[in-house]
Amino acid sequence: MNNVNITEKYALCMLKEKKTLHEKELSPYLIVSMIVEMMLEGDLEITDNNKVILNNRVPTASYNQRLYDSIKDMKKEEIPLKYVLKAICYTLSNKKLKSIISVLKEKMVEDELITLETKKGIIGNKEVIKINEECFTNIINEVKIEFLEKGTLTEDLILLASLLDSTKFLKNIFSKYEKEKVGNILNELKDTEIAKKIKVAQAAIREMSALVAAMMINAAGVH
Repeated sequence: MNNVNITEKYALCMLKEKKTLHEKELSPYLIVSMIVEMMLEGDLEITDNNKVILNNRVPTASYNQRLYDSIKDMKKEEIPLKYVLKAICYTLSNKKLKSIISVLKEKMVEDELITLETKKGIIGNKEVIKINEECFTNIINEVKIEFLEKGTLTEDLILLASLLDSTKFLKNIFSKYEKEKVGNILNELKDTEIAKKIKVAQAAIREMSALVAAMMINAAGVH
């Protein structure tokens, strides 16, 4: 599991819960995970005023490369994080998001986290994603051991736990007691740099979601 990145681990947990990576309320968190992942690897920076700056350093992971190129195509030195999320996740076609998720799925297949099957449906073929249950269990055990027993938390693990907490997945992974303990630890870590970035990203996602919801309501009211 050493070659499996945090975004892949989070995506596996997302698939366990939702069976898809195209869940409109959750897919922005995949993009946030990739952005923070690239920040930790030195591929980009997130400034104090929440703008993304590329460092002209090609990311290692293929899905991060695709996202990096999408941000680069925006042709701006500093891009507000909420603008990046809007351009990737909140468009009518979602073409860029679909492209990035497609590459992510390829990487997860390569790392034997998932398998892809095609099943015939009433209106055509449908892709079905099956997760590797053993890998999922190993990831959950890793989080549990590090948080509840060892207490040696890396930035990667803080990122994963923060994402799981943000999208309410922790409640199905931990018992009530364990969840409270992990929540207390995350609360103690709220002033760390990575926790602050996640909080900024959460605010940006909420803002974009509210904007899109308002646009849909307005559109529905037009006759």
